[in-house]
Order: sequence, then structure tokens, then C-alpha cells
Amino acid sequence: MNIVGIAAEFNPFHQGHAQLFKRVRAQGAQGIVVVMSGCFTQRGEPACMPPSVRRRAALQAGADLLIELPLPWAMASADTFAAGAVALLKGLGCVQHMVFGSESGNMAQLEACLQALQAVDGSQALANALAEGKSFPRARMEAVKMLFPTLDVAPLSRSNDTLALSYLRACAQQKVQFTPVAVRRDLSFLSGAEIRQKLEKNPADAWPHVPPEAATLYQQAVSVGAAPFCFSLAERAVLAQLRCLSSKTLPALPDVSEGIENRLVTAAKSAQSLQELYFAVKTKRYPLARVRRLVWHAFLHSTKEDRAILPPYLRVTGIGRQGAKILQLAGRTHSLPLLTRHSACKELDVVAKRIFHLEEKATDVYHTFLPRVQPAGLAQKVEILRF
Repeated sequence: MNIVGIAAEFNPFHQGHAQLFKRVRAQGAQGIVVVMSGCFTQRGEPACMPPSVRRRAALQAGADLLIELPLPWAMASADTFAAGAVALLKGLGCVQHMVFGSESGNMAQLEACLQALQAVDGSQALANALAEGKSFPRARMEAVKMLFPTLDVAPLSRSNDTLALSYLRACAQQKVQFTPVAVRRDLSFLSGAEIRQKLEKNPADAWPHVPPEAATLYQQAVSVGAAPFCFSLAERAVLAQLRCLSSKTLPALPDVSEGIENRLVTAAKSAQSLQELYFAVKTKRYPLARVRRLVWHAFLHSTKEDRAILPPYLRVTGIGRQGAKILQLAGRTHSLPLLTRHSACKELDVVAKRIFHLEEKATDVYHTFLPRVQPAGLAQKVEILRF
């Protein structure tokens, strides 16, 4: 059985995602496994729609098996996000290819850029650029330009290409058995960010840009107050929580360095909105996405200890048409605990249980800030989605 793995947020699921599924099927995929983030995203924000709605949209569009990417890796840098997703696909043990979108879709170009990035790691050129106060991505690009003047470095400045490079790096580091494949992103569709902007201003403007089945799901969720996520409701709670934190506890947060925790504590005392807080903490070395992640990790009490390892379990959150067959195969090949029911978490080790319960807590917090407050414990009560 030819099984393809994909890492995604589906924030929200849109036409570009549906097109990727169709292209993968056309190239011979018999099963599609998606490693999917839950309530919080890589760019450091809550997802616009709750996981249950996004998962159902993915299953309707043809996903066969959904695996949850836990919070410590879902809300993280591109390299950490990719490492978590790759580890889960590897842990399943039955995936033949990992497919991801990129602006270039050129594997040779991406491989050349990856080799250059590996060469500049630890170089004096990189150290010099960082010493000038540049962000790590910017410093790394300048180091590559200096050491490889003839290399086309365009992929280093494009978001999907950058994530593609992170997938390739993770595949190499983890010595995976499956083959990574870059697919050129179709730019004729609106991006997730553009659709989220429409959702925020007027949800009806977003529906033409998502598959009809997904639009129906989204409309139903909005009509009953189950979507979208309300930043205005969350804002004061986040600010209040941050004002109660001490700079002594903040160094335990993921990716904290260079005294940024002191800037966060100071800014939280005076900021009157999340946007004001983000821009008050932001520096050349700490771009907005990293600041947003820092703020939400602080709010959720997530720590760097939570991601000291790679994801330690495979939690199934959705089963599509071929999902049962894939699970049957994975039953013989998986190298991580495979959870198909909530009670199975009792069998996890201490570290895995901590991560599992962190995800549950994040889910409870997220559902407090929907238009209609949802009860706690949804992660325990909701069964695996089946299509």
C-alpha cells in the first residue's frame, strides 16, 4: 500500500490543501496520513477553527488517517515543527513518501540550499551576523550569501520553501526510510493567512475560497458559536496571566534566551493589547512569530522540558476511508505507542503523560475563548472522528 505522509495545520482547510490531496492521489497514493496540529499553530497563535472542525474538513476531502502533533512541536520554530512531524511519520513505520508544498517545488534547488545551510552552521560568518543583532534566519541567509555567492538563495526567504528545508533537514537527521517530495504550491489559491483575514472581517467572504464541503462545516460551526476563535475574548486573560508571572520562572519557557523574559515581564505590565505586547517585546533577534509563541507558551505553562525529546506517542484523531487499513499496517510497524482511545494514555511513561495532559489543558483553554464557551474535558469526551 503506497502511503503518503503530510504535515499540516489546515488553518483552515482550503482549496490549496484539497488540490494537494488530488495531486497526491493522481500520483498513486493509496493512503494519506496527515500529522496535524491541534489548537495552536506554528506561527504562535490559536487556530481560527477548533481542531474537530478542521479535522472533519480534512477527512471529507480525502485524508485517511489523522495523527495529532502535540503542542510543544506544533507551536514552535520551523525546524522544531518539522522535526516533530517527521518523527511521528517515522514512528508510524508504514509511510513511503512525505509530501510538502513549496514555492519552488524544486528538490535539487532545495537540497543545494540545505547543504549550504549545514555548511554555515557554526561558521564565523554566521556568528558575525548574529553579533550584529540580526535574527537567526536573516543571519543565516547572509552567511550563506557570503560563503556561497553563486547559490540561488531565494528559497531561504520564502515561507513554504523554508519549511520544506526544515522537513529535509529533519528527514536527514532522523535517517527516515521514506522519501521526501516537494510539490510546487499553486499560487492561484488564497493562502491560509488571507482566508483568516476574511474570516475575521466577514466570514461570508471566506467561504468561496474553501471547498464547498468545508464551507458548510465552517458555517455550521460559526452558526452555533463553535467558531471562530475570539482574540478579543482571550486578550485580557493572557495579559492578566502574564502580569502574574515572574522573570525567574520565564527562563523555563521554550526558546528563551538573551534576557527576553525581562522584556516580556516589563511589557506585560503596561501593554493594553496583545498586539501592543508583541511589538513591545519584539527585537531584531526576536521576530514577531517567536514573540507570539513565547507569550502563548507562557500563558499555557509550557516549558522547554516538554520538548526535550521528540514526540513520544502517536495519537489518532481521525480515521478516513483507508484509515483502518493503514492502522492495521501500522500495528505491525509502529515504533511509538499508538493511541486509538483516550484511556490508552494511562500506559504512557511519565514524560509522555505530561505532554499528553499539556495538550488536554491547551484544548480546554482554547475552547474557553470561542464565541460560545465549550465545557472542559472535550479531549477526553470526544471520540475519534470517522468518515
